Amino acid sequence: MKMISEPALLLTSRFHSENGAIIRLLTEQGLLTGYIQGAHSRYRRPLLFVGNYVQASWRDKVGRSLPSINIELRHSRGLIMEHPLAALFLSWICPFTASVLPEGQPEPYLFQNLKRLLAIIEKTDEPVLWMTELVRFELLLLSELGYGLHLSRCIITGQEACLDWVSPKHHAAVSRQAAQGHEKKLLVLPDFLKAPFSVSCLDLPDQEALQQGLKLSGFFLRFHFEAAYYHRFFGVRQRLIKNFMMACEQASFS
Repeated sequence: MKMISEPALLLTSRFHSENGAIIRLLTEQGLLTGYIQGAHSRYRRPLLFVGNYVQASWRDKVGRSLPSINIELRHSRGLIMEHPLAALFLSWICPFTASVLPEGQPEPYLFQNLKRLLAIIEKTDEPVLWMTELVRFELLLLSELGYGLHLSRCIITGQEACLDWVSPKHHAAVSRQAAQGHEKKLLVLPDFLKAPFSVSCLDLPDQEALQQGLKLSGFFLRFHFEAAYYHRFFGVRQRLIKNFMMACEQASFS
């Protein structure tokens, strides 16, 4: 069988047996689960940090057996794990992405966006920027899975202006006019999610808008992934948000 080699992001690793580990990778060709030998060795352990950018090589699996994967480190994200908030960030988005994606379905756009998101975490010290881009990525993940929100026009009137709300029932935007009297049943659509998906450190949402964005993406993630299996992932997300808010409060008093 032909050997396949692709750049990949390591999403999860779990030691298996005395000498190996089961890993899940995201490549442009999609999610891949495989077995890596010698995972307990001093050489291999640093390769298995969540978020690492690696070169993965494997042969197509036969039947139900897991493919044996060899990985070479292209860029380590080990230093990120020394930052408590960044470590929580990776502990949320990487395992959760691995848990919801189907295997073998090409995901080039998602791969590039997750790679970009992890680079932002590593290269900037702006937690507000991290969380802003996290909301965008969570909504992108929903979209790639077929659960995207329709935010370009009002679901009721069809107008494209003054889209201030999102209907939990219709998964679509609602205009300010159409929402009158029904605001308590709707979710706020913050301004930073109305603009094109680009943001700089000089143009970040305020804390209230960011909380609204996290509430919006979190609502639909929980709606679509409500099974008990996902509860542990959402627990990590909740801790991430709580620690982020505490960091913001400490920064405001310093």
